[in-house]
Amino acid sequence: MRPSTEPPPGRSLRWRLCCFALAGFVGFAFDAGILTILVNLGLDARLARLASFAGAVVVTWLINRSLAFGDRAGSDIAAEFLRYLSASALAALVNLGTFMALVTLGGPFARWPVLAVAIAVALSMTLNFWSYFKAVFTPKARGPDQAA
Repeated sequence: MRPSTEPPPGRSLRWRLCCFALAGFVGFAFDAGILTILVNLGLDARLARLASFAGAVVVTWLINRSLAFGDRAGSDIAAEFLRYLSASALAALVNLGTFMALVTLGGPFARWPVLAVAIAVALSMTLNFWSYFKAVFTPKARGPDQAA
């Protein structure tokens, strides 16, 4: 039987999105849990949030790297993590900027700021997923023995 020259299939978009959502959920739980513990230990909430957020970024990177984008994770871990931080920071700015702009516009967003949060989160999550897929976890280069 002749070996297949077709590359192994990549992960489906549905798989990636489910794992991406799992990473977000676990990251949120980690962030909230560490924040609660540190505040209960007497640390100022702002300092505690910096620590809990930093930990949550590492946790979500590890989950996204191994599950959602494991087939695309690179060998230069430091560069990949810096790209992940940059993409996450950009999405956070989009999230906060969108929220602030919508609430400032007034109307239903001023009365129900959770609507602004929902739109801001949807935009930033979309940007995060897209940037992780296109710029952070880029496809692995094929060697000469793996020609297309």
